[in-house]
Amino acid sequence: MYFQQLLLLIIHKFQGERSSTAPYYLLKGKKSGQTIQDVTYFQLHSYFSLYPKLAKETYEEAIKNLHAEGLIVMNESRVAITEKGLHQIVSIRRPFYSGWILRGKEFIFWGRVELIVQTLSQFQGNEKKFVPVQKSNEIHHFVKVFLQERDFQSSSFGAHFKKQLFHLLENPLLLEIHRNLFVYRLSGYKNSGLTWEQLASHHHMTVLDVKFLFIECLHILLNDITEEKYPDLHALTKGIYVQTPLTDSAFKTSKLFEKGYTIEEIARMRFLKENTIEDHVIEIVSADPTFPLQAFISKEQVQKVLHIAQERQTKKLKIIREELPDLSYFQIRLALTKGEEING
Repeated sequence: MYFQQLLLLIIHKFQGERSSTAPYYLLKGKKSGQTIQDVTYFQLHSYFSLYPKLAKETYEEAIKNLHAEGLIVMNESRVAITEKGLHQIVSIRRPFYSGWILRGKEFIFWGRVELIVQTLSQFQGNEKKFVPVQKSNEIHHFVKVFLQERDFQSSSFGAHFKKQLFHLLENPLLLEIHRNLFVYRLSGYKNSGLTWEQLASHHHMTVLDVKFLFIECLHILLNDITEEKYPDLHALTKGIYVQTPLTDSAFKTSKLFEKGYTIEEIARMRFLKENTIEDHVIEIVSADPTFPLQAFISKEQVQKVLHIAQERQTKKLKIIREELPDLSYFQIRLALTKGEEING
């Protein structure tokens, strides 16, 4: 039920203006102009790229169940929450996610923690030969360097690391199930972590529910880690947070804008269509509220778009353009994006 409740919250935020696949692309972290734009339009940053491995079949099954239960309605390729669905989400605990800045990298942090805990436990049990739970060579290398830089075989380091971990798990935002999932996934000396299936069975949930709860747990923890409070755990967050939320292509476009090139010039230089560069501009504005818009649209035009969007309670481009035919779809998209950055 947890995953279905999460979908209900997301569908509600889309305000009935997107298709049933929009939440799927959001959770997958699709780097398209539309999805990136929607993140800002509908203030969906926390849910972006929460689960890049989400299978389409699994998602469609969840949507099918929501529809069968009368919690959502689908028409004209749009999906919207029903009154019954609204009543259900009123009592739902709002989840804590940081998808926009983590984008699945929380599992790299987890892998580092998992391997360190296993290594310390094995060494304390005087068992130095063991099969690592983590298969990633990058995580192996990172952990090896991390441990070599510290006196990891000493009982004092193990105790200090354990103390930091225990203190971190006392975060008041965590539910008891979060703590259970975190602890029971860990492996150590003569002790193997539970599989997703075992955890799901124990908590009478689906595997997907358990995984999304686990992701939420990691996001809550990562949001709390600072170098002052958790020096060793903070070292494990290196490279986890997205430094620039832009896709590689949009980043290249932003550098050319900084040099003063126009959309048309950048499109020619990069052998791309102009509407692709326009998508990049939307992405840049979503990530950087200070990006200057005067070359594309005036402040007055932005305010006109926002006024109509507010008055008509819509972000549908076609409806807004009917009121402002002198503006292009790109300009309207830009105004909506800028407006959400101002208001959000």
